[in-house]
Amino acid sequence: MIRLFVCDIDGCLAEPYQPFDLTGLAELADAADAAGGIGDGLTAPVLFESGGGLFDPAAARTHWHPAFTDAFAEQLGRVKQWMQSDLLPGTAMSLDHGKRIQVGVVGPQEQEIVEATPAVRRFVEEHAPDLRVFATAISIDVLPPGITKKQGLAWLAERTDLSLAEIAYIGDSGGDIEALGSVGLPLAPANADEPVRAAVRDAGGIVTEGRVLGGTLEGYRRCVERNRNLADRERAKEAPAA
Repeated sequence: MIRLFVCDIDGCLAEPYQPFDLTGLAELADAADAAGGIGDGLTAPVLFESGGGLFDPAAARTHWHPAFTDAFAEQLGRVKQWMQSDLLPGTAMSLDHGKRIQVGVVGPQEQEIVEATPAVRRFVEEHAPDLRVFATAISIDVLPPGITKKQGLAWLAERTDLSLAEIAYIGDSGGDIEALGSVGLPLAPANADEPVRAAVRDAGGIVTEGRVLGGTLEGYRRCVERNRNLADRERAKEAPAA
């Protein structure tokens, strides 16, 4: 039985550099309200920075992943300085501001990201070899090892007293593959990268027909339907014989 539905943002709730689907987001909010919970509004912790940070809305507190160390912070600072001085000038890319346990750049021109990714990988290999590089069509992120979406979900499961088997997760890019393989129900929208869709199918998960937020809403409804079917089967097993 799935008890928590977790969703990636870019590619699953919204498309980068595109207007938000306010109608779809309202539908998702209605679904969350209908699910119920302890008290009103959002009570489950929220992950950010690829699982490196966790915000507890009930306690109004932010927590940082215990695997983040001063040594990693020093290496990330080195990468950030190089990005600002050598990588970004003359491009449409910009630093992804406001992050603490990772460093990244974003940009509206996919070709610039494609061309910049090998340079980032080379610099990290030579000057910050403990770090890992992940890229999407519009971003490049550099993270410490052990601070991934998979580890973030494990941390979230621990904080909410759930098993990973009780969590559903929908993601669309290569950085989601490990996380998708760790949960009870992996999902991917139709716009997900092909390796992501293949990984979800191989794990017995759901690849939706809808894209982006439409796919997430479809995945949520199918998750609810799956739970109802499981509950019906359990009740049928417990029913006394005629």
